Amino acid sequence: MLLLAVMNSACTKPHTTIASLAGASWATADERSVELRSIMGAKATVIITLDPECPFCQLYAHDIQALAARFAGQGVAFIGAYTGPYMESNKAAAFAKEAGFSFPQLMDTDCRMALALKARVTPECFITDGAGTVVYRGAFDDRAVRQGRKKITAQVHYLENALVNFLRTGDQQDEVVAVGCIVECTE
Repeated sequence: MLLLAVMNSACTKPHTTIASLAGASWATADERSVELRSIMGAKATVIITLDPECPFCQLYAHDIQALAARFAGQGVAFIGAYTGPYMESNKAAAFAKEAGFSFPQLMDTDCRMALALKARVTPECFITDGAGTVVYRGAFDDRAVRQGRKKITAQVHYLENALVNFLRTGDQQDEVVAVGCIVECTE
């Protein structure tokens, strides 16, 4: 019985976390500096990898802001993360302004956030608990089918459902593989 328990614990993946980054300072798209923990939510933080030139990010921009507004005041913070060495703060700031983003936009040109989250594409959504442990990773909704193909309207709102379920239960949420533009970060 003990051997079985040890074998099972060896097979479980460690939880992804950004806790080690919470005390770090980050440049924002509007060229300020902010400590990550100061912008994280008490109950949950939604981090969305973004790229102003990615058609999928452009597709979702206004819906991301609408969801952020819906959860404002509920202990949930949203953060946009522009991940990759080629991201330019002026383009990120212009994109955020056009989208009407009311939440912090972090520049992750050294890929610290992307590597900690193991981000693969933009947009990719991550929900962390109050301590920074990732409890959801995946798609915003089901509109992005594959590269070059999308649905007109969403039937399943993955991020919203995961956030509602996590706030209600506190449980880990199932991953839904996100479709988008490749994050250009390597270890």
